[in-house]
Amino acid sequence: MVGKSYLPIVQNADNFPYDRDLLEIYYQLILAGDPKPHGYLRPETVAKMPWTSSFRVSHEHPRTVTVLDSSQGSDSAAAFTAAFKELVDILIEQDTFRLLAKRHSEPFALLSWPTSRSEGGTGTGVVTMERFAAPLFGILLQGAHMIAYVRSRATEDDCGVISGLWIPRRAKHLFSSPNMLDSTVAGGIAAGTTALETIIKEAGEEASLQPELVRTRVRSTGLLTYVSSTDAIHGWPGESGLLCPGIVYIYDMELPMDVIPKPHDGEVGNYSLMSVGDVQAALLNNEFKPDAAVVIIDFLIRHGVITADSERNFVRINEHIHRRLPFRVADR
Repeated sequence: MVGKSYLPIVQNADNFPYDRDLLEIYYQLILAGDPKPHGYLRPETVAKMPWTSSFRVSHEHPRTVTVLDSSQGSDSAAAFTAAFKELVDILIEQDTFRLLAKRHSEPFALLSWPTSRSEGGTGTGVVTMERFAAPLFGILLQGAHMIAYVRSRATEDDCGVISGLWIPRRAKHLFSSPNMLDSTVAGGIAAGTTALETIIKEAGEEASLQPELVRTRVRSTGLLTYVSSTDAIHGWPGESGLLCPGIVYIYDMELPMDVIPKPHDGEVGNYSLMSVGDVQAALLNNEFKPDAAVVIIDFLIRHGVITADSERNFVRINEHIHRRLPFRVADR
């Protein structure tokens, strides 16, 4: 591993160029009454989309797709949510895009939607959309990842050193990144829930970890931001060129040696307790799902495994995993 850098790995996840002028080829997604963009759509997506009367498409610069407010301001969030739902139902029924694979998914909240008039919006409330459809609209997605690890200790008072990370291999039947390595537990944050609630839920569903154990031991350690394009995602089964901006809330959890994560819901093939060295080798061999690789690299940075002395691109790596996003991020 001498001489190899982790920079190409984070660039695989944060692969959209920083030049904002490149966004000019996209159509801005606008919610009526709010001038700030909430997403970016490829021209090919706009041309293929079976738009309903709830949307207005403008091909004049700057090109926009505006979601109309059928409530006339009385309940804008509900009107926008209904407009998205109607359109996504049509997409699934007509099998318009490979990305959806004719499947519904859980709703998630648009983080960029202002929740009060003082923030520039047309009313209060939460706008939601099905998670699988988000990349078609280039909407910001929120997720939560947790790394479970163990320490070796000479005595009970010894702080110990990290001796292993619990790493799952994704099931072969999954739509995205099948059979690749992943974070111990991860999931999208559904509307009406929090990052911590997501971790507790997914820990039970994916790893058979009891809620009481997770609540007691899990620790929030920050968040990561990146913007990817599906053009650069290896093995991506959906449409190319879609914009996928993301916020990932990250958690660590030290587990006792006698607690072993076990697959439960069919999304994980198996769990392995991998040494730090084996995890590093797997990273450099591109065996991890792209967003999980970023989470693992951040974990190794925070725990002093990857340092400015050992990684020549240390600054650039940190820039890629803490990127400024091209959206307003409303306070919740």
